Amino acid sequence: MKRLTAFFTDDLLFTVSFLIAIISCYFGAFSLKSIDFNVIFCLFGLMLFVKNIENLGILNYFAEKMIDFSATTRSLIRNIVLLSFISSMILTNDVAILTLMPIYLTIIKKFPAMENKIAGAVLLIVAANLGSSFFPFGNPQNLFLFSFYSLSTAQFFEWALLLLFSSLSFLLIAFLFIKKRTIPKQNSSLPIINKKKMFFLSLTGLFILFGVFNVLPYFIVIPIAAIILTIYDKEMLRQIDYKLLWTFVFFFIAVGNFSQVDMISTFIKEQFTSNTRTFFGSILVSQMISNVPAAILIAPFTEQAQALFFGVNVGGLGTIIASLANLIGFKLYKEYYPAQSKKFILQFTLINFVFLICFVLFFSFLL
Repeated sequence: MKRLTAFFTDDLLFTVSFLIAIISCYFGAFSLKSIDFNVIFCLFGLMLFVKNIENLGILNYFAEKMIDFSATTRSLIRNIVLLSFISSMILTNDVAILTLMPIYLTIIKKFPAMENKIAGAVLLIVAANLGSSFFPFGNPQNLFLFSFYSLSTAQFFEWALLLLFSSLSFLLIAFLFIKKRTIPKQNSSLPIINKKKMFFLSLTGLFILFGVFNVLPYFIVIPIAAIILTIYDKEMLRQIDYKLLWTFVFFFIAVGNFSQVDMISTFIKEQFTSNTRTFFGSILVSQMISNVPAAILIAPFTEQAQALFFGVNVGGLGTIIASLANLIGFKLYKEYYPAQSKKFILQFTLINFVFLICFVLFFSFLL
């Protein structure tokens, strides 16, 4: 009984999502179609790959390089946050966070007294969410909106550029609040990387990315890659955060069930009738069910494509569940600093809502 209690109390986000999924089954009929297996499979493959990279020492290598490249704590955080912003445009926000957050956490472990550690991690997540909005394939909600509304490439990038420049401006302002402390010179040498293992993992990682970007079928690629990586290191499967995967599954189930309720569908149709109402409404819904399900839920009931585009992309800021990428970042930070979970949530919420308010004020004048 104690082990069961510990299992559910150790990760409250997992427990809450489980309870919400159970409750939602009362309102709608459960269907496997509600679960985005593409997301689940690809997330599992990427987690497995990153764990192998971490054990090989590659993260330590890049951490040392990043430290050498940065003179102060502010420049260190700025460099990795901007890298997250740029890389998420192509790699998607989930992949950018999965790749760069472990590097950032490896870096800050070398400086126990470093200030603004949590702020840096939060800004990395914020940057990934915002940067991924620039291309249709950067995140799932934009890919869905691009297809659903049959947007032209010119129209999409007209909106995306506006979001891109405003995002970059707010991030540059945020860096000014990071304390500027000189990074002491490190005497540690770069870790020695086994080149044969690195080559093998690089090929496997490329194979996984083919599945993530739909070059090859993910339901074939990911299982094969998982088998290969497991053979390479049999203990690897035990190190995967399966609770995170199940948290995603539970959220997909809950959204699928609640969307079947006629009262909810009718309410949505009545509310999203203008640019302003669609913009604010999509932000609000994103805070409760995350921005990807919010886009899928709202789009069939409104013709305000631009307002919905800005709303769900900005709506990824705010609560820890406003974007599924937020959950990934939080879980990774918790893995390295389990005692700082509450402090992380508080700072995450504060910083995200400051960004959210800035975007709301900015776009309110444009819509």
